[in-house]
Amino acid sequence: MYKSKGQSTAIIDTSVLLSLYYLDLLNFLNLIYNEVKIPREVEREFFEKNRDYEEQNIRFEFITRFYKNHASWFFQCNEYGDDLVQIYLTEKALDKGEAEVFAQNQSLGSNHELLLDERAGRKVAHRESIIHHGVLYILASLEIKLQVCDYYFTVATLKEMKIGRFSDKIIDQVYQHVKTELGLA
Repeated sequence: MYKSKGQSTAIIDTSVLLSLYYLDLLNFLNLIYNEVKIPREVEREFFEKNRDYEEQNIRFEFITRFYKNHASWFFQCNEYGDDLVQIYLTEKALDKGEAEVFAQNQSLGSNHELLLDERAGRKVAHRESIIHHGVLYILASLEIKLQVCDYYFTVATLKEMKIGRFSDKIIDQVYQHVKTELGLA
């Protein structure tokens, strides 16, 4: 089983969670990670990113079923203190979901890969030397290594849905990076 950069556990942020939800690819994360953890604020943002009550109910039912059906590798996580979240909120200029992702990682020994797309979160992760990847990396990995999806089609679908702001240059760079990382380029 392919493990990204030697990591077997990840903590997911709202942007990546929503992208994989919309693409119906969330269940394939276990092909890359032994465990994926979701902080409570990320879960809340997942429900509330859409103000439509019916869609919120659909998401609630989806995530409830998902926890039950994938309990061996997909978990809620709440092992951090609010003081640590506040530090990330004030000093690092992150939103609350991202702050909880970083706080969770730090509380668990800083050995998780962070799955996030927002620029501020990626900057903090890079500055603090935390392994992190976004949805493009995951999609490229799912295609190249596991043949689960078509990378360019799924990215085009995200762009069509106005999810993410990925330039064609970045899309190609990530794909080539994953091929190189896997020794295929």
